[in-house]
Formats: sequence, structure tokens, C-alpha cells
Amino acid sequence: MRILCWMLGRSLETLQIRMEKANQNALLVAQFLRDHEKVKVIHYLPFVDENSIEGQVFARQCTGAGSTFSFDIVGGEAEAFRFLNAMKIFKLAVSLGGTESLACHPGSTTHSGVPMELRHNIGIQETTIRFIYWY
Repeated sequence: MRILCWMLGRSLETLQIRMEKANQNALLVAQFLRDHEKVKVIHYLPFVDENSIEGQVFARQCTGAGSTFSFDIVGGEAEAFRFLNAMKIFKLAVSLGGTESLACHPGSTTHSGVPMELRHNIGIQETTIRFIYWY
């Protein structure tokens, strides 16, 4: 347990730098995907209307959007899974509790127990893919 506490304390020294880098990298990936013809919409705070309630809260309370965002791919569920299965760098997982970059299909993982109508109402479609970016 002592070594774990020591390692945690030591890693706090670079936490800010690592979080800033993860935030910057996620923004770059989201910007790339936003302009891609096979991406329908990006769900990421820097891209919301700054006059919306979400945009106002983000501008007032946040210095960055973090390294997690989602997007809807053009097509249907089959295209979403085809995209996920073709990935080479991101790991397909919900969370491993580490620093790996992850991708998942929320409709069949984290929100699979949520009724489809409610999922759609909160913005989770059959085409939604979530990224957690750490590199």
C-alpha cells in the first residue's frame, strides 16, 4: 500500500500537464471528425452554440472540455460497428481505469439497459460512438 500511495503522490506532479495534453489531443481529433463526410454530428462542449445554456455554462465554468466526446456516424448501427471494428489504436472498451484511449458503442454497452426511446431523447443513437482520448 505504501508504494501505491507513493506512486499516486508522484504522479500528481504531472497531472495538470497530462490532462491539458489529453484535452488538446481530444479537441484535435474532434475537429478532424467534425469535418469528415462520414460523421453526422459531434457531441463535444467546444462545439455547442455559445448562446445555449450548455455553451454559457461551459464558457463560465470550464477551462477545457476534457478528453471524452461522442459523435454519430453516417449510416446505421452496422456502420458504427464497422468503424469500431476497424480501429487500430483505440481499444474497444467502456473503461479500463487506466490511460488507454478507448472507444465504445454506448447503445450496446453503457446504456444498453436504458429503453431505446429514452436513449434517443438523451442523444444516444444506434450510430453514436464515444471516444475517451489519452494519447
